[in-house]
Amino acid sequence: MAEMKVFSTGIDPDDWIARRFTQTGDGRTPPIFWQHLPTDTKSLILLMEHREAEPGRKVQWLIYDLPPAAEGIHEDGPLPDGARLGRNDFGTMAYRPPEAGADHQLQHYDFILIATDLPTLGLAEGANWESVKGRLRKGGQDSDQLGPPPAADPRAREFHPLGHILDHAEFSGHFALDTDKHV
Repeated sequence: MAEMKVFSTGIDPDDWIARRFTQTGDGRTPPIFWQHLPTDTKSLILLMEHREAEPGRKVQWLIYDLPPAAEGIHEDGPLPDGARLGRNDFGTMAYRPPEAGADHQLQHYDFILIATDLPTLGLAEGANWESVKGRLRKGGQDSDQLGPPPAADPRAREFHPLGHILDHAEFSGHFALDTDKHV
């Protein structure tokens, strides 16, 4: 079976995030699509994190209860039926577009798609990432029963105790202020 994949037709991981998806541009939501989900996938979660941000300011976009039958999310389009918009780390239920640091340092934004064995997380719209992770833990599961978490991969370590995750895939985009233009 092919490996689970998440990608964007508007963001090339080998190039800059297009200005139309950033705070200095239009702030449009990027198109995100997926392929090769695990057979038992009942719902999906999409998370966008700002890699260099301090804790509590990382989550830029959160969507859960995405139906696996949907092909994805179209650019600036509506969410698929049944999907719920979560709360980002800035307190809003919205996509927070990438922003560049005033120091012109390169910023990385990770787009993570998570396949779950739950048809719904049972959360109202507006839940935060910690609440979502709480629903992904299997009841009665002790961390001692899980075995040791993978040592080298921080994402695998974070997901290790979340027993309802079947698989995940991710890609990254990057952004910085254009140093060649004087604004």
